[in-house]
Amino acid sequence: MSYQVLARKYRPRTFDELVGQEHVSRALMHALDQDRLHHAYLFTGTRGVGKTTIARILSRCLNCEEGVSSRPCGVCPTCQEIGEGRFVDLIEVDAASRTKVEDTRELLENVQYAPSRGRYKVYLIDEVHMLSAHSFNALLKTLEEPPPHVKFLLATTDPQKLPVTVLSRCLQFSLKALPAEQIARHLKDLLEREMIRFEEPALLALGKAARGSMRDALSLTDQAIAFGGEQLTTGAVSGMLGTVDRAHVRTLLRALAEDTPAAVLNALAAVSEHAPDELALLDELVSALHELAVIQALGEGDDADMQALAGEFTAEQVQLYYDVALRGRRDVQDAPDSRAALEMTLLRMVLFSPKGVLAAGEGSAPAKKPRPARNDAPAASGPGAMKAMLDGGTAGANEQPGAQEAATVSAPPAQQAVAAKPEPEPAPAPQPEVRDQPRHESERRPEPSPRPEAGATALSRALETAPAAPETEPEAEPEPEPKPAAAERPARQQPDPEPLGEPRNDSEIGSWWAALLMRLPLDGAVRHLARNAVLAERDEHQWTLELSSGHQVLVNNERLEELGGALSDYFHRRIRVQVRYHDAVADTPELLDQQRRQERLEEARASLLADDTVQTLMSRFGGRLDEDSIRPRD
Repeated sequence: MSYQVLARKYRPRTFDELVGQEHVSRALMHALDQDRLHHAYLFTGTRGVGKTTIARILSRCLNCEEGVSSRPCGVCPTCQEIGEGRFVDLIEVDAASRTKVEDTRELLENVQYAPSRGRYKVYLIDEVHMLSAHSFNALLKTLEEPPPHVKFLLATTDPQKLPVTVLSRCLQFSLKALPAEQIARHLKDLLEREMIRFEEPALLALGKAARGSMRDALSLTDQAIAFGGEQLTTGAVSGMLGTVDRAHVRTLLRALAEDTPAAVLNALAAVSEHAPDELALLDELVSALHELAVIQALGEGDDADMQALAGEFTAEQVQLYYDVALRGRRDVQDAPDSRAALEMTLLRMVLFSPKGVLAAGEGSAPAKKPRPARNDAPAASGPGAMKAMLDGGTAGANEQPGAQEAATVSAPPAQQAVAAKPEPEPAPAPQPEVRDQPRHESERRPEPSPRPEAGATALSRALETAPAAPETEPEAEPEPEPKPAAAERPARQQPDPEPLGEPRNDSEIGSWWAALLMRLPLDGAVRHLARNAVLAERDEHQWTLELSSGHQVLVNNERLEELGGALSDYFHRRIRVQVRYHDAVADTPELLDQQRRQERLEEARASLLADDTVQTLMSRFGGRLDEDSIRPRD
């Protein structure tokens, strides 16, 4: 008997033999046992994960002579013929070779006829995404309402190419790619049945090379058996796959731990003697760095050598090396010299190593802000220093360091002592309180009157009083500064708004409430809530707002408490806010603003229509005023 490859010899024949697709097999088994069968199934997933295999198992379950069951007998003629691919009522179609609409119509001509031998006529269409748009259109009606004796089983690796009209007519099952460890366990069971010697690291290497496909793993295993002479060793499998020995990767890691370019280049030269592929070597380095990061995160690992290497790197180094190696794959693929690209990638790891990263707990104190440059120099004396001060320059900004030392030496001894003494931080100039309106008349602060002394007189007094400066901290008094240039002139301070009085009558409550909101530090949803409400009742400690029925979504306890807190801070007494709803609330701040905007818009429109130039353009050239573009000035 001729040799049968492992992928065909060990193809699953029941749902219990499936590997890694329990979520699909469980749903189908329950549907079969409970007689809840759909007329169309769609199986999606990458190559070699069991799409066609599941479709054949489902066909066997439907047509087994023992009856519809999730566990077919496997010995009846129908089960055997389906397993051998010669059952007449299982029509397998390769959509990649039959894409024309004529092929689809020919296929569907026999749908109306009853099955010849089986219970159901099953159409298994593989790579269904290859059908043309006309073929899908011809299939739609039959796919939605087929005869009761017909089942459609569709399989594809690219479900995005299927029309949504097809997807909506099928039950879709997404098959997942298999992890390398699960593939290695399955290969171990098969090789024990075949009585072939193996090494478990070699099986894991085959599982990684399969990239989620069980069929690819079985095909690689057949190749490895032939390559290794009926045994699978780690060295033989690595040589067949072209993978890099882990010892070479550890050599590079130890060189990176030394953190010198020479060590890295020497290690790469030693590894290159074994002629590994540069891209494969970089891929293995990426995998090893990932393993180091996991060991550092968990504090333990299965490999003692890798655990020891993990202690020689900081977490920042491992993350940086991983990122550099991952980005270096593109350079190795695109560079004319892959060896040089690999060297550049390794050199980046060393030269850009985060040597300045502090250990945990260091540098937690905030960095001290640099002291601002002083515009006065009390240690300087003489007409030249006085002229420099009057011109607005400083020794530190406009003169060389030598000039500063000379100015210090030329000062009297008393002034030198004062200059050598550590100066206190200059007190910040008093800033105006940032708020719209003071909460009480007593909180209003008079603006400081301008100092009568400026220019040379103020600087001369500063120089005269410098030697007699007290040892204690000076009072926080704003120091005179040179007159700023025109480009640096500070903005004029805006006067505080007038204090808000009480409304004279009920008709002014709406405008009074709008003016009050302008003085409260509200933002976000709380301000939106207040602007869409109107003050209905108020007493010493309880205010009631009216809100339109469509704005209930704005109200919650936190926002009412925030609004009450702002009112309490402004009026210096405890104020609680409650809300009641009304069908139509007028005179809210939002409505008042809309009315004012509309009035300004009408005024602007009337002004444009009355303009002589606009009237001339409209009458002489048949122009038209685009009223949607009118924007009143704020």
